[in-house]
Amino acid sequence: MTAFLFILLVSKSKKNTADKILSVWLFFAFFDLILIGLYGSRQIQKMPALFGWEMPFPFLHGPFLYLYILFVSGQQRHKWLYLLHFVPAVAVTIILALVLPVAVVEYKEKYYFAREYDTLIMVLVAGFMISGVIYIILSFLLLRKHKQNIIGQFSNTEKITLNWMRYLISGMGAIWVVVIFDPNPAVFFVVITLFIFFFGYFGIQQVGIFSHTRPTHEILPLNELETAGKILQGDAAPEPTEKVKYEKTRLEESEATHIHTKLNTIMKEQKCYQDPELTLGDLAKILDVHPVILSQVINSKEEKSFYDYVNNYRVEAFKELLVRPESRQYTMLSLAFECGFNSKTSFNRNFKKMTQMSPSAYAKKLQVTLKAEG
Repeated sequence: MTAFLFILLVSKSKKNTADKILSVWLFFAFFDLILIGLYGSRQIQKMPALFGWEMPFPFLHGPFLYLYILFVSGQQRHKWLYLLHFVPAVAVTIILALVLPVAVVEYKEKYYFAREYDTLIMVLVAGFMISGVIYIILSFLLLRKHKQNIIGQFSNTEKITLNWMRYLISGMGAIWVVVIFDPNPAVFFVVITLFIFFFGYFGIQQVGIFSHTRPTHEILPLNELETAGKILQGDAAPEPTEKVKYEKTRLEESEATHIHTKLNTIMKEQKCYQDPELTLGDLAKILDVHPVILSQVINSKEEKSFYDYVNNYRVEAFKELLVRPESRQYTMLSLAFECGFNSKTSFNRNFKKMTQMSPSAYAKKLQVTLKAEG
């Protein structure tokens, strides 16, 4: 299964950095699984060339998980510095290369670690357990930050599923729980096999992970949006390349007012909010401005996030549709979808947030009766 997923990723055209990280991770996971299987079946005790070499791999999985979440959520900064995350794995490999030739001894045609190296083995085992826990925590923190950031670019978040990343982190967390509380190689092998199975199942379902599908809507990498926002607000000193890139994005009040007026006109005339997948980048492209500038205009002029700004238009559009006589033949959810909402949950939450009452209570207040939900 691991090899199959690896081949799917390698054959994928236009791989981004996150895809490459996942590919390399699967490559190492494939060999790790083989060694764990040999270790669990005790066959590795008959293979002196492989004995002990399963220990560097656990130091790789935490960094790969963290870096994958970092890049897939667009929160990366300095790419090459991230190689430092693999220093422990490299250090363990070097230590083993020096120690294994003298630490592995034969007894009754089977190989074992000599007792004087028990402390070293215990330190290495404790080391990769601590590493695993730390990287699980760091990955969850990245996911939480990503969840907070997406409202700055997306008008609907219900179907921007974070489940793929959540399952990935949770699955790795479950593996580390097993390793810490029941370090049985056979059990470990079964747990990892199940994890890779579900990893593949949810990964193939997730659009763009193992497929060639690419987003059709304009999306600005979150790290770029965040960095540019800090530069515009004067909260960060830009590096030379960033300064050149964003030096023209500082807005005069008159220009901000012009963009704001144009934005509202386009929203009303073109009804952009009806697109359930509308992004900040889409609107910026229509207005021919940088997404960071548009975000600044919305935040300063509307005192709302992009998400709230667009959904406010959707709520107002729903309220207009609701009072039309021809709307009586439709369900409330049908009208909501017509206005750009993509789920009942999103519709109810945003409507209540902006009117302080539920859609049904609002319709009842106006004495409007719609077709019942099927």
